[in-house]
Amino acid sequence: MRLRWPISLRPGSLSFRLLAGAVLWIALALLAAGVLLTRIFAAHLEDQFATRQVALLNQLAANLEVDPKDGLTLTRGLSPPQFKTPYSGYYWQVQQPGGKALLRSRSLWDGALDLPKDTLLDGQVHRHRLTGPDGAPVIAFERAVRLPGREGRLRLAVARNAAVLDDAVQEFERALVLSLGVLGLGLIAAAVGQVAGGLRPLARLRRALAEVRAGRAQRLDGSYPAEIQPLVDDLNAVLQRNAAVVERARTQAGNLAHGLKTPLSVLSNEAGALAQAGQNAFAERIAEQTRAMQRQVDYHLARARAAAAVDVPGSRADVPAVLRRLARTLPKLHADKHLDVRAAAEGAPAFRGDRQDLEEMLGNLADNACKWAHRRVRLSARTAPVAGWLVIAVEDDGPGLPADQRAAVFDRGRRLDTSVAGSGLGLAIVAELAALYGGSVDLGDSVLGGLRATLTLPAADDG
Repeated sequence: MRLRWPISLRPGSLSFRLLAGAVLWIALALLAAGVLLTRIFAAHLEDQFATRQVALLNQLAANLEVDPKDGLTLTRGLSPPQFKTPYSGYYWQVQQPGGKALLRSRSLWDGALDLPKDTLLDGQVHRHRLTGPDGAPVIAFERAVRLPGREGRLRLAVARNAAVLDDAVQEFERALVLSLGVLGLGLIAAAVGQVAGGLRPLARLRRALAEVRAGRAQRLDGSYPAEIQPLVDDLNAVLQRNAAVVERARTQAGNLAHGLKTPLSVLSNEAGALAQAGQNAFAERIAEQTRAMQRQVDYHLARARAAAAVDVPGSRADVPAVLRRLARTLPKLHADKHLDVRAAAEGAPAFRGDRQDLEEMLGNLADNACKWAHRRVRLSARTAPVAGWLVIAVEDDGPGLPADQRAAVFDRGRRLDTSVAGSGLGLAIVAELAALYGGSVDLGDSVLGGLRATLTLPAADDG
């Protein structure tokens, strides 16, 4: 048995729809999570940054004093040493509202923070995004304070390069994208596994149906999930009903044959009695009509039986076995001709149909070949060039049949040579049965010198 992956990625398939929906929702969920986490991280980072900067601003205000001689002085430098390194990205500044800078950090060198015009209440802290002395963006926090011994308010500002926030957020985004990407692949793999596991019972059901169709099983065996089991039970019920219908049709056909056999035998005997009584003309007419009735009964019974069996799931016949049995039986039936009958069908596929129908077709073809053969009859089977079909050939070394007469032998009751026993229905039955299965029968020249009958029939899937 060839196992198949239960997932199909063809658009419109159930697995494709399930996976497409899962991938879409995973992508949307991860995208929303990425945006939300990035915003939360940025807000938390900015809160920490603001807390640190406000603390430095408070430290700056606490260390400012009024010097009667020099004006303002900073009693103690701010803690980060970067305030002493030029253009380090750490800056502080003290200025009068609307005036020039009175004090500034060494990191500003000969520059100054260009604070925007602003109205500050005492103790209020404002935040600004400015261009720093080296042209880099900075984030500045300022507040207004009043110092004892000095009139007016002072604007105190501390600033730091904005890259510290931007770089941290970008680094977090890169790590987050990588993490969410790995998580997304894991979730997609889990979705694939879930869909594959969920659809596996359907794949198993498909294989079971293939087994029934190929003739290797008569019903769907095994247990299935609660959602599928009712369907399996219904299919088994349909298969059982079809089998019962076919069997009933066969039984009715057999009953009809037996029911007509006795009256036809009586008529045949009466014809013989009339012939012995000297009424030959009347006896011949009765005998002729009796034979015609027998031919029609045989023909229609065979066709009715085949029509009942065609397309019934589970039908399968072993072609090599049937040919080998014919090769053993035919020489005995035609013992007076001492025929050499051989079969070559090793490796040939099975017939996807009823065994009795196959025996009916091959039996008629082989019996016809034996009637006309001189010494040799060959039976062979092989896979057809077209996938899903098989070819069976029956050949003899007899006189053959002209090409312009080959089509006529398939007519019901048509006999081209009355010197050979027969009803004239054998090849007609073969053609009818083959057509019912979607196949055909053709006549041609045999390499043995006689006639070659080629039967094309559907092949069973070996799986």
